[in-house]
Amino acid sequence: MATSPHSIPLATRSPVAESPPALAPALPPISRKKQAAVLFSAFMTTALTIGYNQCFGVFQQYYLSSSQDVLVPSPASQASPPTALLAFVGTLCYGLTWAGGIVVNPVIARLERGTWTSTTASTRLWRRRALRLLSPRTITVSGVLITSAGFALASCSRSIWQLLLTQGFLAGVGMSLLYFPLLAPAPEYFTNHRATALGFILAGGGAGGLVFSPVIRALLSAIGGRWTLKLYALFNLIAGLPIAWTVPRSRFAGAVVTTASSSRRRRFDTHVSRALASRPTFLLSAAAAFLQAAGAQLPIAFIPSYTAALGLGGSSDDGGGSTTMGASLLAASSAVNAASRVLAGYAGDRLGRQNALVLTLLLAAGSVFSFWLSSALLAPSSSMASSLWITFIALYSFSAGGYYALFPALVADVFGIRQYAAVNAFILFVRGLGTLFGSPVGGQLLGSSSEGARAYTSVAYWDGALLTAATLCCIGVRWADAKGKGWRWIA
Repeated sequence: MATSPHSIPLATRSPVAESPPALAPALPPISRKKQAAVLFSAFMTTALTIGYNQCFGVFQQYYLSSSQDVLVPSPASQASPPTALLAFVGTLCYGLTWAGGIVVNPVIARLERGTWTSTTASTRLWRRRALRLLSPRTITVSGVLITSAGFALASCSRSIWQLLLTQGFLAGVGMSLLYFPLLAPAPEYFTNHRATALGFILAGGGAGGLVFSPVIRALLSAIGGRWTLKLYALFNLIAGLPIAWTVPRSRFAGAVVTTASSSRRRRFDTHVSRALASRPTFLLSAAAAFLQAAGAQLPIAFIPSYTAALGLGGSSDDGGGSTTMGASLLAASSAVNAASRVLAGYAGDRLGRQNALVLTLLLAAGSVFSFWLSSALLAPSSSMASSLWITFIALYSFSAGGYYALFPALVADVFGIRQYAAVNAFILFVRGLGTLFGSPVGGQLLGSSSEGARAYTSVAYWDGALLTAATLCCIGVRWADAKGKGWRWIA
């Protein structure tokens, strides 16, 4: 789309400089009203996408129960229930939500910066019309429609592979199309309190999980799986379309820089360059993202099933109190997670984003080994197993939320705000791959259902190892960044 250029006055450090560097483009001022609108729309987007993904464990537990009315034959009637395959439905949706950024972000950037806008007479008519229709708003609205179609089609499914195509693939693609156009420009609207703002935005994931978990559980019990999926498709359409319509424009769109020799439109990178990709900070950041994503969702995915295995709220075979307790703990986890994202963002602005990120990851890894693993090893012989599990949920939810709030701000700090969209898109693509890797492996490590809670021992070891490795990678990012820029205690 065409935009009018904003001229930038030339400023040089020395009158004898041979080639004055191009300056950062002057940005239009930001009103408090605009910042509030960006915060609200991004918060609601996160609630609809990440919030749903965080409570998929409720659906997973329902599909594994004897009372479900979607899959034929029922997984509960099989000698070896396909737990790992059902977990992959949620993992696929979550992974595609993240991984889609590698395509969506560059497309949005090129549309807003006019890279694809053609003014030549020779351009084919169909291409000119397509470019005229294609806009960030078109992409976000399409995302809502595809997501709702995925849930609606899932209500007609009768096998797991159909759920993978609908509730997994279609819903994941649609959520990615909605998520990135609204989230990618958000850091550009905040400077001094960027981590706090991103913490509030990403707290929408926890808030969404807090609301969706008990509501979905109640609907599944009251009207069954098929009608729950239909109602959720309708809700997503009604709630998502107004949000998709408010997609903010990048503040760098159409920026122009002026040098001594020319005035030209500056083209910001939409992909990660080879030079940037070879930097230790980038490589370690990508490794940390992959490992953290692989480990972060494991406890969330297994909260309902592990709670049932412990027998909290009733017998693990009753299909009632125990699954209700699992949904309640999942909602509580989302509430703690939402609060921690805001607090972690605030702490990052005061103590340094990298420092706070390392501490939260270290706490998350320690809580897995200290509480979840201990709970699995002690069950079912000790009553301490349940107390350790509840303590783990509170501590892990608090520490895990910090990563989501702090990592986007860290990307902006380490790589620069102009590189944010390209680097963040690639990092989130890597996170998507990590999500697709962690939970399926965890499902394969899960022991026999006859072992009860002890079947999760290997899963806890696996989760703790992934988070510990992610912590070491983030320490490496801190060291490599300080080596290049100079050591600072608050960074």
